[in-house]
Amino acid sequence: MDCSGAPTPGRVRTLAAAAAERRALFRSLLECLPQTVLVAETDDGRTALDYVRHRRFDLALLDISLRRLSGLTVARQALRVLPGIAVVIISDIDDPPCLLEALRIGVTGYLPAAAAPHDLVGALQRILAGEVLFDPGFATRALQRLAVSDPARPMFSPKYR
Repeated sequence: MDCSGAPTPGRVRTLAAAAAERRALFRSLLECLPQTVLVAETDDGRTALDYVRHRRFDLALLDISLRRLSGLTVARQALRVLPGIAVVIISDIDDPPCLLEALRIGVTGYLPAAAAPHDLVGALQRILAGEVLFDPGFATRALQRLAVSDPARPMFSPKYR
């Protein structure tokens, strides 16, 4: 991927946890974000948690599918150990319950790995600037599923009916 901009001192210490192919995508995205430095990478959820417990990270790029522990489990624990960390799920898993769990956990972003690399870089730039960003397609499908999951449940609380 072609990136512009000169590197700056690495201030955003990053963990990448995914299978090898996905980590290659993560590395190419981080190359376009000169304020980031990749400190550790793994395809194993337990190893990722060990890294989180023993090092300081500002950003974690995670796939949901990891060996031994899921990316959601890693995200949950990372946010407990490092409350200020930005956790971004980049995955092909477009499963509304996963997205809703990511919201409950407090992840900073949930993005499709199939998105164009420049779109992912732009999303990561926004996240690093302080935004919380969930892919609109993923979020819409999750909300639609939530809306139809219990049709007997009122849409509004009694206060607003």
